Amino acid sequence: MEPTPTEPLRPNPDNLLQAIAGAEACERGHRGRLKIFFGYAAGVGKTYAMLEAAHVAQEHGRDVVVGYIEPHTRPDTLALLDGLEQLPVREIPYKGITLREFDVDAALARKPDLILVDELAHTNAHGSRHAKRYHDVEELLYAGIDVFTTVNVQHLESLNDKVSATTEVVVQERVPDRIFDYASSVELVDLDPDDLIERLESGKIYRPDRAETALSHFFSAKNLAYLRELALRRTADRLNRNLERGLGRAAGDAGDDVLVQVSPSPGNATTIRAAARMAAAYRGTLTALIVEPTSENKLAEDDARALHANVELAEELGAHVVTVYGDDAALQIAQYALSGTISKIVIGSSENRRKRALPFLPARETVAERLADLSCTADVVVIADRHEARPTSGPRLASRFKPTRVDLAAAFLVLLGATVLGLAFHEIGLASSTILAIYLVAVLLGALKADTLVYSVIASPLAVVLFNFFFVAPRFTLSAYGINYPFTFAFLLVTSIVVSSLTIRTRRESTANARKAYRTEVLLETEHRLQEADGVDSILSTTAEQVIKLLRTTVVIYQVAPGGKLLDPSLFSSGNPDENVTMTDLVSEGETAVAAWVASNNKRAGTGTDTLMDARCLYLPIRGKGGVMGVAGIVVTDEDLDAFEKNLLLVMLDECGQAVERERSTEDAHRIRMQAEQESLRANLLRSISHDLRTPLTSISGDASILLSSADALSDEKKRAIYTDIYEDALWLVNLVENLLVVTRLDNGTVSLKTEPELVEDVIREALHHLNRKAALHDLRVQVEDPLIMAQMDGRLIMQVVINLVNNAVTYTPEGSRITVSARRLPRGKRRGAPGLVAVSVADDGPGIAPSERPEIFTMFYQGKNVGGDARRGMGLGLALCKSIVEMHGGTIGVDALPEAERTDPDRPGTVITFTLPAVEYTVDEGTQAEKDGEAARGNAPAKGDAASEGNASAAAKAQKGPAAIDDEGSPHGERD
Repeated sequence: MEPTPTEPLRPNPDNLLQAIAGAEACERGHRGRLKIFFGYAAGVGKTYAMLEAAHVAQEHGRDVVVGYIEPHTRPDTLALLDGLEQLPVREIPYKGITLREFDVDAALARKPDLILVDELAHTNAHGSRHAKRYHDVEELLYAGIDVFTTVNVQHLESLNDKVSATTEVVVQERVPDRIFDYASSVELVDLDPDDLIERLESGKIYRPDRAETALSHFFSAKNLAYLRELALRRTADRLNRNLERGLGRAAGDAGDDVLVQVSPSPGNATTIRAAARMAAAYRGTLTALIVEPTSENKLAEDDARALHANVELAEELGAHVVTVYGDDAALQIAQYALSGTISKIVIGSSENRRKRALPFLPARETVAERLADLSCTADVVVIADRHEARPTSGPRLASRFKPTRVDLAAAFLVLLGATVLGLAFHEIGLASSTILAIYLVAVLLGALKADTLVYSVIASPLAVVLFNFFFVAPRFTLSAYGINYPFTFAFLLVTSIVVSSLTIRTRRESTANARKAYRTEVLLETEHRLQEADGVDSILSTTAEQVIKLLRTTVVIYQVAPGGKLLDPSLFSSGNPDENVTMTDLVSEGETAVAAWVASNNKRAGTGTDTLMDARCLYLPIRGKGGVMGVAGIVVTDEDLDAFEKNLLLVMLDECGQAVERERSTEDAHRIRMQAEQESLRANLLRSISHDLRTPLTSISGDASILLSSADALSDEKKRAIYTDIYEDALWLVNLVENLLVVTRLDNGTVSLKTEPELVEDVIREALHHLNRKAALHDLRVQVEDPLIMAQMDGRLIMQVVINLVNNAVTYTPEGSRITVSARRLPRGKRRGAPGLVAVSVADDGPGIAPSERPEIFTMFYQGKNVGGDARRGMGLGLALCKSIVEMHGGTIGVDALPEAERTDPDRPGTVITFTLPAVEYTVDEGTQAEKDGEAARGNAPAKGDAASEGNASAAAKAQKGPAAIDDEGSPHGERD
């Protein structure tokens, strides 16, 4: 049966329960669960119900601890503490008395499954870690500890105004609604108001003297009935909101977004709370808009403190705080509302009043009326906040019209210049209208340098007086005859005031826009520089530099290791002389402890917050999606960060955290990829070894069996042939093992190059003495254009490269083929200072390598297709090993066909494999000595096939020890015979 249009879609109960259970399990895995025992007044039984629930939990096997219970004179409640473990309270001396506070450190150290913390809205004593107890509870939840707590309805932030309006009692200790709304469960503890009054009269709640006062004030029957209704409504509202969050919002139901202006007005807090309730009721978002004037005059200390408190209130209620600049608040609010999706604009009644400019003039439009005219798409709601206009507005207005030295100097200089110029023009007979224009232009030019509107008030009337005194008959008097002059004076006065005022205002707006554009440019530059940063350290230092550019303050950056450990801090000084702080203070043990707390709890702390507020810096977490990547400490001066700067700072730190997370993810992916490649390499090696070792081992085993069983029946020639086969198979195994050793050492990164200048010809000739025996069946040649060519190399490893390349040519060419090993110096690059290179080539005139195969021959385990019929196929390690060794030396290796002019057969294109090494430059004297050493060495050189002497002691040592292999310590050792 399909639902009718009027019948709501009902979710499947099983699916809903499963979703709720999954959400609870997910939540349980990350943080503790909060249960609130909710009441409407003291004495309804919240603490009693909480203690009873604690006993039930303990009976079910849970580890329950009492963290703090408010001391009562209620025997029934205190009796329930028996059988429950209680943590000792923290005693704090304060003004001659000792205050008992909840010890959050002891609770974290004990870390029970469930802890009881009474009075959630309590304000902690000065010197505590947090200013409010609900911050203590949040820290416990973040540590994975379940919490039972109590709170009354009058302590909820959004309902504070309603409660104070009805009960005429302003509650100072309040809890953000988010704590209540996102609690895992809320149990309403209800009691009939008459029963509560009876308990109060019998002395079960307060002492008799306090009970009588409470009955006549807060605990009146009317107040209790209202508070009970409010608690029932708020509990039901929470259930509806949770149900909507669980089911999800219907498609297209975007809600109505609400905008509220934040100002220093004393009634603004009431307006913000009303806007928050409205946003919740309309299922929309709340935006708090701050309209900053373009003037450079700072707010009075009381106003700045009130504005800061209202901004914090808006943030606690879940508002997104935005700052705009302009002198017309109504216009700025309307423009922002039109540019977004705002459907409700909320203002306070104290901010809506507009007084008459003069008593005899009609009243000006109210802010609401102007908003209604300017914002045609949004509804304007005026909240009665019961506050008159702020009494400090008068002094603030007076401060705006307080003249500065620049104003007075500008007025004096422009009027003096205009008067002198006017007198000169008057002497040559120019009309008075020209002189009038001179005064008007002078006042306008002065406005370009003036600071406040006082300049217009001073310069404009004085311009009229000076014009009348010097240029209107009778001159040098303040008298004027003629019907035109009053109009002329009025024109000059009005025009100069209007023009100069508009000029000053335009300049202020340009300055404000330039300041905002600079901050935005810093943000965009940060994003660009973070994309170019290489490494986590570079990302963090780039962020610190950009924060200094934005705020002009010193920054301390702590990196948080993937395991959560806080690493050593990095200091970035701004060079601001106004900062009264030393670098030692910023990295002290106390400051580091605050940073560690921020990293562990993923919340801000330090100066300007309610947590560890005695710290020198404001500490903010650098967040990524997977947790805290670092902590930034900002040295805050006497002036707090404004909302716009704070938003930009948070965006920059979030971008930094995401960049660090991306960098670490890239490093993790690279490490995983390398591990996978190593595992693949090991697997391929095992497969290849198991296959390729079988053939030579089988051959050796078979030949040895023949010798053992039939040695007497074999001729000497047959025995020699068997001995040769065994020797060749064993030599092949030795070369295979050496290549495997080098490959594994290169793969593990344990090979360390020991490079030194070497004569290239000597290294080549030494390598040719360690070739496969089948090399004697080929025409092997050496061509070195200059016997003094030297290269920077590890001689043993390069000998291994030459051996592998020549053996490869022997394997893949028929007998009698020509194999040429050559070396030459490559020309220098055109760039000045470019290093020289030496090219070593191994060429053969065999069948060659197909162009499609050439890119693959240096790949691990790749085996060619043109191997001879009687040659043993290798494992595909030799050329891959050559490439790794050459690249370790900073060289390159490549393959090509033999040039046509050098081919012995048109059908055999041949192969040339060339690698490069860094050349070694030497002076004439060094070259002469090296030539002598080389001639001496070659003069004593034995015939082909014998060990060759080297031209220096190093080469001679290499001749004795043989080609490169790698021992277990990562160093070269000689070839095994």
